[in-house]
Amino acid sequence: MAGTAESVRSELQDVEVAGKRVAVQLPEGLKQCANTVADVLKRKGAKEVFIFIDPAYGACDVKDFEAKELGADVLIHVGHNRFGNTATEIPVVYVPLTLSLDVEKIIKVLRSIPGKIALCTTVHYLPYLDRIKKKLGNKIVVGKSTFGDEGQVLGCDPSACSVDADVNVVITDGVFHGIIARMWTGRKTYVLTPAGKLIDMEPHAEKYVRQREAAKALAKTARRVGVVITMKKGQRNIKAAKQLAKILESNGLCADVLVCDYFFPEYVKGMPYDAYVFTGCPRVAIDDYARFEKPVLTVAEALEVWNGCKVER
Repeated sequence: MAGTAESVRSELQDVEVAGKRVAVQLPEGLKQCANTVADVLKRKGAKEVFIFIDPAYGACDVKDFEAKELGADVLIHVGHNRFGNTATEIPVVYVPLTLSLDVEKIIKVLRSIPGKIALCTTVHYLPYLDRIKKKLGNKIVVGKSTFGDEGQVLGCDPSACSVDADVNVVITDGVFHGIIARMWTGRKTYVLTPAGKLIDMEPHAEKYVRQREAAKALAKTARRVGVVITMKKGQRNIKAAKQLAKILESNGLCADVLVCDYFFPEYVKGMPYDAYVFTGCPRVAIDDYARFEKPVLTVAEALEVWNGCKVER
């Protein structure tokens, strides 16, 4: 906690807020630093500080409209970097938080892995990639991301792994980004935790495939489907949802377009749908699948199940 608070305090030092009304978004893992953030901004001359307590799942989840309604002059989004070039209602300052990493330990593990490594990571460890690459030279390849920075893997964009290599290594906590990298490239993939633990993604990928095949099999029996739009700015695929609903209806199903901010299981509990297609972040259908009573598919999976044509986004 103390180290994280100090990192947050350090990252906010260059943010100009004097005389401004400031709104702040914090991801779940940083909410314990809310008081630190408020204190720093007030000491830097912020006129007012508003801290959102809703979850902030990424830079695609920006509460600029709500911040404007509060009268804020600027929104500070902590823990993530910019996602694409989406226009916002008020200026948004992204404050990606760099977490500590024992680089020498990481390098030692990477040296033990045979072949050329496509190395990527989440936003919290991006600043270390250059140092690692300089140390290991041609053994490391760092690819470009479509939406994030070079070497950054996102839940919706593992394209940083799309380079000529023998194996993927994702420096991160948890296995989600590793599974996505494995499924995207089809090659051997490891997650390397900040503590230096190497985790083979193959059993996790196999479990993921079984889960997704089960979801698709259940969805094939559906008669009425909820096509879900999230109003989050970076995930809002209204056009795709409308097109998909038409495709489902052309295949003999009933399809209703449902709208939400957060797609939580309790929000649809008891609703009369046999399956759902979530048109926002694919992580919802993967990470939260077991929490839903009915199958939840991504857009790509829905098109596979119901033989639809390409959906424009």
